[in-house]
Amino acid sequence: MLKKPMTTEEFFDRICEILKEKGMMLDILDYALATSEPIPMKTYEYSIRNNLDYGGSEGIYRDLWIEYYGEDSNKQRSSLGTIKTLREDDEAMHIMANLLADFVTQQRRFANANFTWSGADAYAVDENGKRYGWGYSCGTMETAIKKKDELLKQYPKVAVRDNKTRKEKFILQRQHKDRATMPYPF
Repeated sequence: MLKKPMTTEEFFDRICEILKEKGMMLDILDYALATSEPIPMKTYEYSIRNNLDYGGSEGIYRDLWIEYYGEDSNKQRSSLGTIKTLREDDEAMHIMANLLADFVTQQRRFANANFTWSGADAYAVDENGKRYGWGYSCGTMETAIKKKDELLKQYPKVAVRDNKTRKEKFILQRQHKDRATMPYPF
């Protein structure tokens, strides 16, 4: 788990390293160049966007960026980097398209394991104490507490996590029935 947010530049470089380690970054590439205008990535609530096209003078390139909602609730866009090959044939285009799928799957795995620096999460836990594979990422603790209340109507145990401190509180359905609200913050 990371101790502080990565920048978009560090993130791009790390995902490219993972792709290389797994043999997914192919020899046809001329370069993979991270953004020169990095920003801190404080959440995993973003979408990967890209453009795959022929270069103006040579090769095929793929630009990658993230779209997310900023603290002001407006949609933001920040560059991650560019991957380019000098090849221009149909096979190279397909390889570059497949590279996107590899980039997206590997970044998702990495981000889910390492990111979330703001807001709060609420998720259900099964009878063995194992987290279900889904949950709610909320912008505020108040929203997470409301989601906790909804989840406790269907699940015997729910967790609320403060993403800044990384602390979690587990609430059992029977505890919830005994008192209307749990003490927060952590």
